[in-house]
Amino acid sequence: MAAPPKYSWWLWLLLSFGAGLASAVLVAIVIAVIDLYLTGHQLPALNSPLIDWPRLGVHLSLADVIFLLAAVLATAITWRRTANNRP
Repeated sequence: MAAPPKYSWWLWLLLSFGAGLASAVLVAIVIAVIDLYLTGHQLPALNSPLIDWPRLGVHLSLADVIFLLAAVLATAITWRRTANNRP
């Protein structure tokens, strides 16, 4: 069985970025649907402030935190899984 081809680091960086972006879009759609469901049933929305640090200009909701974690996690997993194919 032949060894997998070796590609340059920028290609794996681009692949990881694409995986993070795709994950972010998918999670954003899921969060929007869940938020519509919650607000339609008079339940608290996911966009209420969770992390509020006005001195630094940081205002993150639960939806923002989930969104960012999903994107970073997908990027890190893709980068790590492709590590053995790097030159």
